[in-house]
Amino acid sequence: MNMIIRKSLLAVVALAAGATALAHHSAVQFDFAKTVTYTGTVKSFQAINPHMHMIVQLKDAKGTRDVHFEGHSTNNMYRSGYRKGMVKIGEQMTVSAAPFRDGTEGGYVVGAKVQDGRFFGSKGRGAADEVRRQAEGR
Repeated sequence: MNMIIRKSLLAVVALAAGATALAHHSAVQFDFAKTVTYTGTVKSFQAINPHMHMIVQLKDAKGTRDVHFEGHSTNNMYRSGYRKGMVKIGEQMTVSAAPFRDGTEGGYVVGAKVQDGRFFGSKGRGAADEVRRQAEGR
C-alpha cells in the first residue's frame, strides 16, 4: 500500500513539473497585436538563455520607475542584430515591446535602439507574428 501511494505522489509531482515547464514557453501575457515604445536608462541587462531580461529606468511626468522587459534567447537576438556588449548599463535606449495584457508597463522586446544608433529586433510587416512564434518556442 505504501508503495502505491509513493508512486502516485511521484506521478502527480512529475505532471505538475511538466505543466510548469510547458507554461514557461507561453507568450499569452503579451499582446503582440500592439507595440509600445519606451525611452530610458538601462539599469540591468542579461542576454542569457532561455530569455533576455532587462530593466529600463524611466523618468517622466509619472515619476521615476523601473520597467521590466523580457526578450528572445541569445541565439534569436543575435540573428536580429544584437551583438555582445551592444547594450550598456547607464546608457539611453529606446525599446519597442509587445505590452503586457494586464496593463503593466514593460513587455516583450520586439526591437531596441541603443544610444549609438544601432538597432536589434524585428522589422517589417508580420514581424509581430514571428516574434510571438519565437517567444513561444515555435
